[in-house]
Amino acid sequence: MAEKRDNIGIVTLPEYAQADPGFVVSGLCELGNSFFDQIGVPHRHDFYTIYWIKRGKLLHTIDATTYEVKKNTLFFIAPGQVHNLQASDKIEGYMIAFRDAFMCLKDQTQVSGINSGLFFNNQFSSIIHLNDEQEKDIEAVVRLMMKELTTREPEYEMALHGLLRYFLVLASRIKGENVAISPDQHAAHNSSIFLKFKNLIEEKYTILKTVSDYAALLHIKPVLLNEISKQLSGITAGEHIRNRVILEAQRYLYNTDLTAKEIAYKLGFDDPHYFSRFFKKYTNQSPSEFKDASRTSVSPFAS
Repeated sequence: MAEKRDNIGIVTLPEYAQADPGFVVSGLCELGNSFFDQIGVPHRHDFYTIYWIKRGKLLHTIDATTYEVKKNTLFFIAPGQVHNLQASDKIEGYMIAFRDAFMCLKDQTQVSGINSGLFFNNQFSSIIHLNDEQEKDIEAVVRLMMKELTTREPEYEMALHGLLRYFLVLASRIKGENVAISPDQHAAHNSSIFLKFKNLIEEKYTILKTVSDYAALLHIKPVLLNEISKQLSGITAGEHIRNRVILEAQRYLYNTDLTAKEIAYKLGFDDPHYFSRFFKKYTNQSPSEFKDASRTSVSPFAS
């Protein structure tokens, strides 16, 4: 009998770091066992990751959705997301990885459109296919990153920071996101509140489940938090909270052998039956129905 999977492993950046503990850019083959030992194993990263699959075929599962991938695809994985690469062919490409402190992606005033458009969005992930011309631009930036990391000339960290930001701007343009920063200070203030709210959800979604809970931590009224959330994301604050809980439940259902009861307790529900009703209300599937359906579906994303 196969061993029960009851947890999702966490990979830390030092496991990949070769020259700099805060920033990695490398060909996938050069990562060696640090990368290939993770293939086929669902896991999380505690850092931001960009994969560029240049050649080869693979299945890439992000949270509970599996994508069929061929070539020239960028994947953006935020810390805490569960993903699993399953290669059916030899793959070639690059990995760019960095800590939040390196780029401060959570600072809404610094990279307003980048964070919401690539790493933080309603789909919780970004997948971008490159055409031949876009491939040349991305390749040039990646090679400059690798050169800076290898030669470590004076102020190379500043150069890497600029190259990473340029890479993200290019990717945002390709994806069609607007990366312009609004000069309106009121809008910037609301954006800052919204990002703090999203960060608080990441920290506390297993213990805090209501809009009032988060509004109190932000020192604003629940109705204002809902208005800001609707304005900036199109959905209410309550929906963001529920979506995050449901996403984590789906991650556990897809990637582990935990029962719905065990997952309920992990997510802070005292009553497993209430958790099952909650899950079905907002997904139209029971936990067991979701587990069965998600493990047999693949989303095509071929070139």
